[in-house]
Formats: sequence, structure tokens, C-alpha cells
Amino acid sequence: MFLRTLYLSLWLCASNASAAGITLTPDGAAVFALKHNPALSSARLGIEEARGRLQQSGRLSNPELELEFNRNTRSSESAGRVSLLQRFPLTGRLRHERAVSRALLSAAEFELHEAERKLAADVRGLSVKLIALGEQRSLRATQLENLRELARFQRKAAEAGEGSLTDALQVELEARQLEIEGLQLAADEAVLLGELRLLLGSSVGESPTVSGKLAAPSAAVSPAANLPRPDVLAAQARADAARFSVQEQQARRVEDIGAGLSYSRERTLDDPNPLATDRVVGFRVTLPLPLWNNNAGRVYEASAAAARAQREVEAAVLAAGGETESARQAMEAYAKIFAALDSSALPQAAQLEEQLRASHASGQTPLVEVLRSRSRRLEFQRQRLDVLRDYHLALIRHSSATNQPPPSK
Repeated sequence: MFLRTLYLSLWLCASNASAAGITLTPDGAAVFALKHNPALSSARLGIEEARGRLQQSGRLSNPELELEFNRNTRSSESAGRVSLLQRFPLTGRLRHERAVSRALLSAAEFELHEAERKLAADVRGLSVKLIALGEQRSLRATQLENLRELARFQRKAAEAGEGSLTDALQVELEARQLEIEGLQLAADEAVLLGELRLLLGSSVGESPTVSGKLAAPSAAVSPAANLPRPDVLAAQARADAARFSVQEQQARRVEDIGAGLSYSRERTLDDPNPLATDRVVGFRVTLPLPLWNNNAGRVYEASAAAARAQREVEAAVLAAGGETESARQAMEAYAKIFAALDSSALPQAAQLEEQLRASHASGQTPLVEVLRSRSRRLEFQRQRLDVLRDYHLALIRHSSATNQPPPSK
């Protein structure tokens, strides 16, 4: 009684979505998550940060205005000067600086797409697991009813002296074990629903549910077109930014020159001459001398960073290819197992059960053999559900690895 009550409580906790929840298909759940997941909203703000850095980069420094005034405290002599200085780069530093920011903006955009790709795959995977759990729970209920019927038959036979009480107790223990498995499935479903709610961006009061059926695997795995992976594109953009950064640091070996104009006005008193005023216009140039700092350390650092970024591109390409091939092989393996179950194991189990049922109807076979054959058939169905779930999880990994969007997107 306690186990039944606990099972009912977990089941209600896992499926409490009828009043305040939403019902989604696996692909619909992925699309919903892409619109409402809060982590993606913060990632989109990262793009705005990169766009702001691009807007700021590649700009000249502000001009410098210098004012100077001198006055003789013992006479009416005075002097004033105004100068304006603007610094200009002799190299293409500003162009390289802007190229770095532009590449980092592209990297931020691709990183957002990569986050979307992973989120869609995670949501679809959780949805498939929830659908499979629901079907497993339904199958467990059928198995449990079959075992209880078998236990009742064994106990009646034992009470009539036609069977062993030990056999009846063993079947009852198997039924109790199946009840525990049902409780575990309900608990797993509650955990998966909590994870799905977080990915969907649902509030605490909302309980999403997933509907749909897991389709049978196709006979052959059709190769999907490999679209550019956003993680590979992001790594390539970061490598481009690192390469431009090397050029920027090399351009910084020569600091900016300064060019400007000056105007001075000076009043002098030269007895017996009257007060005279002199006005002077000048041109000014400042040239930095790279005697102590030629930026060699920064160039070396940027070169090492560029080499590392290029290795990261190669690693991302290799990982993408490995994920695609691994998922494809898993799909093919699970499809073969599923085909073997549907073509031979399950039909034979169903045929044997039907023969034993007919034999029992004619009084030739005891009911226990019929129930045992039904239990074997249900075990094959459990295995079939597991294989079907694993196939669809591999299919999701393959679609994500090849950057295929959800069908309903």
C-alpha cells in the first residue's frame, strides 16, 4: 500500500501539467526554448557589447589644445600662445584594430548560434527521454498486472497443493521489484521535467509536458548535408581576430606622430620705443623614437595567441567530424537492433504466446506458461522501447552535429 501511494505521488508530481502547463512536441519544445530561454537573452547582449567595441575601434585620438599666457609683473609686457596638436598613425594600426573588432563581433554572433544549436539538441533529447519514459511506464503497468495475475495463480495453486508456495513468493517479489522500477521511472520523469522547465525558461508554477510518438527508424541512414557548424565558424572568427591582432601589434611598433599649428602673440616694451606687438604663426611636428620600446613582447604574445587560435579551429573541425560519424554509426547500430526485434524476436514471442493461449484454452497448457510467455514478450517490448529511444537520441546528435535545424523551425 505504501509503494502504491508513493508511486501515485511521484506520478502526480511528474505529470502535473494539465492546469498550468504547456504541451509541446520535441521539435516544438526546441523552438519554444530558442524564444524563451533566459541564457540566450544574455548571450544576445554579448553581441551588442561586441558591436559597441566595433563602433569604438579604429578612431583617431582626440586633438590636444594647449593654451599658454605669460605676463611680466614689473611691466606691461606679456605673451600668449595657442597650439593645436593632432596625432596620426604612420601605420595601418587603426585599420587592423577595426578588423579585430569586426572579427570578434562575428565570433560573438556564431557563439550565439552555437548556444542555440546545443540548446535545441538538449531540449529535443530531454523530450525524447520523456516520451520514452511515458511509454516505459505504460509497459511497466502492463507487466505489473501480468505478474500480479501470475502471482495470484501461483498462490492459489500452492494453497490447493498443486504448486510451490516458494514460486508464488518469488513471483510476488518480482512484482514488487517492478513496482520499485515504476517508482524510479516516475522519479526520473520528475527530474527530466525539472531540467526541461529550466531550458524552456518556464516559471516555477508552469509544468511543461511533451507529447508525440517515437517513429520507427528508417531502413538506412540517409547522409545529411553538412552545414557550417557555428562552433567551427566561431573558432575561425576568433582565429581571424588573433591574426589581425598580430598585425595590429606589429603596427604599434611605431607610435603615432603629432602635427599641429600654433599661434603666439607677444607684447614687448623697448625704451625709448613704444610698446610693440609681435604675432607668430607656427607649424609643429612630433616624432616618437622607438629606442626603448618596439612592442616586441606584444607581437610575440599576439603571434602565440594566433597559433593557439588556429589549433582551436583544427580541433573544432575534428570534433565536428567525429561527432557526426559517431552519431551516424550509433543510428545504424540501433536501427539494426530495432529491425531484428521487429522482424523476428517480437513476432516469434507473440506467436508463441498465442499458441500457448490456444493450448491453455483446450486444457493442455497451464496458465503459468501463458503468463510466462507474455512476460517474455513484454521484456522484448521494453528492449524495443530502449533501442527506439537510443536511436532517436543518436538521430538528434547527428542532426545537431550536422547543424540541421529542427523540422518545425
